[in-house]
Parts: sequence; C-alpha cells; structure tokens
Amino acid sequence: MAGEIALDTSVAVRYLNGDAAVVQQILALTIVILPTTVVGELLFGAANSARAANNLTRYLEFVSACSVVSMGRETAVTYYQIRLNLKQNGKPIPENDLWIAAQCVENQWTLATNDAHFVNVDGLTIETW
Repeated sequence: MAGEIALDTSVAVRYLNGDAAVVQQILALTIVILPTTVVGELLFGAANSARAANNLTRYLEFVSACSVVSMGRETAVTYYQIRLNLKQNGKPIPENDLWIAAQCVENQWTLATNDAHFVNVDGLTIETW
C-alpha cells in the first residue's frame, strides 16, 4: 500500500464532523487507511463524548469502511528509531503520534494531518488538510 494516504485522528474527526473540505478529499480516495492507533483514539473519543452511543455507532461504521492495518515487529522497530531520533534532536512528539508516524513510515503512507509536529519525523510524508 505504498503511496496511499492514511488519516491522522485530527483529520478523521473533521470528516466525522462533516468538514466539507475534508469530506471531499476523503471521498476522492480509492482507499482510506486508518493507522491502528487512530482507531483507538477515535473510539475512545466517541465513548468519552456526551453522545457516546450515537458517536460510537457512527465511528464504528466509519472504521469498518476503512482499511485498518495491524502493527507488528517492524512497526516497533520503526517506532524506536523515530522516537530516539526525535529525542536526540530535542523534538519529542506525543506518544500516540509516534505510533501513527511509525506505522506510516513503515508502510510508506502519506499522513493527512493538522498536527505540525509531524514535520519533525524523518521519512514521514505529510499532507496538511
């Protein structure tokens, strides 16, 4: 799946909230990839919301329409390399974003995100949506 676009949580939430520009971009994709960590963040956010039952149903429907690829040993290796590099350069990023970045780098996915700190991850291609 090299060259495909994966969604960061920020972009997925904008889609789920009906952001017209993001909806248009996502609907134009042949396949929508969600890193495993993004799925966890989405489901937590839905369950922790004021409208948990409604949001969980909507989010689960969205997740089931997407491609979710499992993480494995290579993801862990990529994770440690990214984390060590960022620490040595004094540019740490949130833990979950490390896992998202690792999965994207490993699979050569472009990450659609709103989070600027991803630009510090070597080998990660990003698109700001």
